[in-house]
Amino acid sequence: MRVQNWTPRIYPPLLLGHLGVLLWVGERRILACSYAFVLAILGFTVLLCWRRLRLSVRHNRPLWGLLLLSLAAQCAAFGLLLDDALRHPQGTLVAFDTTFYFCLSELALLIAAAYSPLTRVRRWTTGLDSVLACAIVALFYALLRQLLGGGATEATARTLMWMFDGIALFVALFATLRFVAVQRADERRFYFVLMAYAWAEALLPAIHNRFILSSESYLPELLLGLPFVLLGLLLSRRRKVWLRRYRPGRRTRRITASLRPLVLSLALCLLSFAELGQDRPLAIAALILAVVTYGTRTTVLLAYHLAVEEELRRLRRDLHHRSIHDELTGLLNRTGFRQVLRRTGQEAVRTRRGFGVAVVDVDNFKAFNDTYGHLAGDDCLSLVAHALRSEAARRAGVVAARYGGEEFVLLMSGAAADDAEAWTQQLREHVQSLQIRHLNAPLGVVTVSAGLALMPAGAALASEKLLRAADDALYEAKRAGRNQVRVAAVHVLPARLTA
Repeated sequence: MRVQNWTPRIYPPLLLGHLGVLLWVGERRILACSYAFVLAILGFTVLLCWRRLRLSVRHNRPLWGLLLLSLAAQCAAFGLLLDDALRHPQGTLVAFDTTFYFCLSELALLIAAAYSPLTRVRRWTTGLDSVLACAIVALFYALLRQLLGGGATEATARTLMWMFDGIALFVALFATLRFVAVQRADERRFYFVLMAYAWAEALLPAIHNRFILSSESYLPELLLGLPFVLLGLLLSRRRKVWLRRYRPGRRTRRITASLRPLVLSLALCLLSFAELGQDRPLAIAALILAVVTYGTRTTVLLAYHLAVEEELRRLRRDLHHRSIHDELTGLLNRTGFRQVLRRTGQEAVRTRRGFGVAVVDVDNFKAFNDTYGHLAGDDCLSLVAHALRSEAARRAGVVAARYGGEEFVLLMSGAAADDAEAWTQQLREHVQSLQIRHLNAPLGVVTVSAGLALMPAGAALASEKLLRAADDALYEAKRAGRNQVRVAAVHVLPARLTA
């Protein structure tokens, strides 16, 4: 039978035995027997936590390990209480030796609530938060030692009670703050267990302490084992995900992530103010540590977010470049060319400058692909694109793009009709001079045909109409025998008449 299935059968007899001890055992041995039963309950809970640690996924094992460390510290504390009860049957008002282990238990829970090692920057912030947690517990322990140095009186016991209630409540609130921001199901299981156990550790011992200070009954001792029973029952539900439908929003995650270091720093500052009257150098050192640690954490996060922002800008630029450029040729693609064409057309109308559009098509390209294969076709298009790019680079205001398939387009700003036609002819001759072998072409090499459309200076014509006119001229060149340039006859209106 699996250990977690034993849980409902083991805890009830232990609780009933504990209750029987409190009701029927004599006062001389009642505290020792009570602590023995608490240790038995705690020991079984430690076993369940150890098994949960072994069965957990690798990145969650430090979390369960910290919870196990907290339980081990509780075992040490109750072991000391048992030893004290055996030596002094009536018990002592304040057992100083146990406070260190209770503080160690709270420290393990605090570090578990702050633990987040998924990324490098989170490992840094976890380390800084752990430094704050250690400083908080160490200063709290120093205050306890100073308080206990004044002697074991009822007033001291009440002050200790309030101090332990405060640290336990702080841990419970901090664990809750972490739970509300958890997204992953496996982490939600752990932080729900941590939160429930922390609240039980905050409330039940507080009730116990108030009863024993106001009553001579030993029945409140039963409350000491209940937090471990609750924890054991939660640990036995290994695959249970509590609050399955709860999903924290982005704002909730941001707020809680910002509050956690602030809460730790404020807690350390408050303890430092409480220490000022006792040990001023220690209090000032704690205040400096709180400020420096919080500032360092903020600096680390700011540097990380600035680096992420820069990387996002780079990715955005790269994405935009990819969205408007052709992957094969490196030229602008259809989308990029249309953006440039629209801007150039508007600028030409505004400044009363002319511009031209040439549509260039590789002749008999389907036959080239059928003969040499698509990889050779890609190489051919790359060579043609390189020729277009090199020709475009020789004069200002020329933009080359791949419009689709074997079709290319050229945008010539401020070009006169004769210059644009001559330059397009030069481009056609350049491609032919590449001598790309094509057995199914009339000249035995790859050639191109081009259609050219021009908008004169001072005229107005929609850029899409100009592109369509160039495309019509291209088809005239193909019908006329290919490997030539045709100029479209474009009818335009003066810019002042187009309103």
